[in-house]
Amino acid sequence: MFGKKGRPPEDRLLRQREIYGAVAPLIVQDGVRQLSMRQAASVACLSIGGLYHYFPTKRDLVLHGLSPEAVYRHCQDFHEQFGYLADLDPERYIREGFAFLDTLVSFCRPAIHAALELGTESFWEVINTVLTATVLDFEATLRRVVPEISDEDVHLCGRAVRRSLCAALLDKSVAPNELHDELRVLMDGYVSRSGQREQALSGARGTGTGVSAAGLVRLPPRSRGNTFQ
Repeated sequence: MFGKKGRPPEDRLLRQREIYGAVAPLIVQDGVRQLSMRQAASVACLSIGGLYHYFPTKRDLVLHGLSPEAVYRHCQDFHEQFGYLADLDPERYIREGFAFLDTLVSFCRPAIHAALELGTESFWEVINTVLTATVLDFEATLRRVVPEISDEDVHLCGRAVRRSLCAALLDKSVAPNELHDELRVLMDGYVSRSGQREQALSGARGTGTGVSAAGLVRLPPRSRGNTFQ
């Protein structure tokens, strides 16, 4: 029939994300060598043919969490949803960013363990790119939230965030929300230390008590189980 709209084009990357997400627990629990494509198709509610349509090989499937296109899409989705907050409400931007990092780590971690099991080393390039961009964005936003914080403390806090992300990517025991809470504690600690140093310097100059930078960045509690608010 003329003028009838056809089916909208499929979002292939999103469908691959859903399939990989269904299979990821098997990768973590049983390992790549124990995983069969028939098992993967079953947990993803697909036929074998349907699974191979999206992932031509088991290697493509188990390493999907490290695919540059898939990781970039995750980051792109976050910035499309929350990027406007970087200038409008940087405190909320940091909070949503920490929640996003929970999601991203959970997405990448199974693929990292699969890569280690398969002896694939090239994944570090993808991870390093993501970590570097994440830390630079965090440092820039932290400076907007707490203008009084020193460059040294911003850099040290960024380094601590990077270390926490690396540990979470490798540690299978890290529970959901645990990384989010750890990052908040790290940030509060460095901001508080910078504020105490500023107060000490103000006191030494005889200007009285300064305003603690820590009070400017206290984030409200995050509701459990809600990744994007």
